[in-house]
Amino acid sequence: MSLLCPLPTLLRTVRPPRPPYLSNATSRSKHSATQVKRLFKNNPARLRLLKKEGRSPNEPRNIPEHPTFPPVFKPTFLGNGWSAPPNPSEVEIPEYPFRVTRTGNKPFGAVGFLPVYRDVRIHGTKHTTIIRNVAGDIPSFINELRAVLRLPLGKRGILTSASTGKHGGGEAGRGVNAENPIRIRSGGAIEVNGDHAREVKRWLAGLGF
Repeated sequence: MSLLCPLPTLLRTVRPPRPPYLSNATSRSKHSATQVKRLFKNNPARLRLLKKEGRSPNEPRNIPEHPTFPPVFKPTFLGNGWSAPPNPSEVEIPEYPFRVTRTGNKPFGAVGFLPVYRDVRIHGTKHTTIIRNVAGDIPSFINELRAVLRLPLGKRGILTSASTGKHGGGEAGRGVNAENPIRIRSGGAIEVNGDHAREVKRWLAGLGF
């Protein structure tokens, strides 16, 4: 009978057992959060490069430089948030790949409001903006919206009801957040992290909607 055995078998036999108090221990990173920030985020070479490119160290990435469609109309808003659409005989409205329809069923056929709403949840600590009645090329609309509001794409891209769940899911029911600021809700509504209702209304009204 041979006394030789494979090397892996020999190593398994001579390896000392793991102490019980280390069985559930978590591994620790080589660098602390402060060290990572100093070594990478605030590295002097990186800061010099950003300054040379005219960018801020804390500026979000993946933001469109400017909107594709400039405003064609200067709206006037009332105290209740309503604004009159432009007169087609006075202002030429271009053909957009998307469209936003105002609210209907107003008395005497009056022009409705732009469907932009504020939503406050989690005991007033979570503010979002909801845009309804959006149709057409939704990705093009979202790109324009991101350029206007200076929003990054998000680590998980554009969230949907399928990716976050029926009630927002994921982040304790919050849905959108600073890292993932845009979500397409069920029914086609667009939800944006933060209170941007006034900016979005002025942008849509300026496009002639």
